[in-house]
Amino acid sequence: MKHITLVASLGLVLPLSAQVTDGGFEGGAGGGAWTEASTNFGTPLCDAACGTCGGPCAPRTGAWYVWYGGAGGATETGSVEQSATIPTGTDVRLLMYVKVALSNGVAADRMEVSVDGTVLETVTVLDTLEFADYALLNVDVNAYANGAAHTIKIEGFQTTADVSNILVDDVELLTDGGSIGLFENENLPGIMVYPNPANGVINLSFNALQGEALVTITDLAGKLVNSDRLAEVSRRIYQFDASELNNGAYTVTVELDGKRFSERIVVAH
Repeated sequence: MKHITLVASLGLVLPLSAQVTDGGFEGGAGGGAWTEASTNFGTPLCDAACGTCGGPCAPRTGAWYVWYGGAGGATETGSVEQSATIPTGTDVRLLMYVKVALSNGVAADRMEVSVDGTVLETVTVLDTLEFADYALLNVDVNAYANGAAHTIKIEGFQTTADVSNILVDDVELLTDGGSIGLFENENLPGIMVYPNPANGVINLSFNALQGEALVTITDLAGKLVNSDRLAEVSRRIYQFDASELNNGAYTVTVELDGKRFSERIVVAH
């Protein structure tokens, strides 16, 4: 059975781009990129605090991943979803890595991938040969490749009290052979700070910025509460634990190559 300390899921409206936001789930539970739901745990997102189900339950990369099932003595339904722009192209694929970490032999225990409510792919706990370890699931989304926003949902079901475990990590979109998923904002200017409001970890995406940068967080009175100098910000997510900050508004600032980028964020515990 998995154990997790829940972080409240906070809403966030992100600029739409032709990618999946936080495909590696490193924003963590309540990170804001994904809408999370779970019958028993509040979220299906897990890190080391969830345990390892005897060893096989672990992320493919990073610290966070999706764990469906894991509810001893109860049924469980969990899901993550987000609105993402699926770009136009001659061949557009939604990719993710899936692992069947424990099979209880019940075919109805499964993971489904849907776009706009239509299920496109299903992996069940009987697919143990193909997904005994993390294996690539390739989902054809050409029917939705029109440059518009669509709801991508990954949902898991444990339909009996017998435990089953299906894991998901590293979601991305592939357009005509080019990946555009894990760092989704590389063509956007400026920075992105989320979730907003925040009550725990503040995430800072550097979007298209590259190089050495100074990151500071100040309160409205201009008092410095945190400062970090980063040698390279390209393809990075910077995280700051705001749990000890007082409620109120703060400014996150990035100084790089003589330029200054700032975003206001509200901390509300």
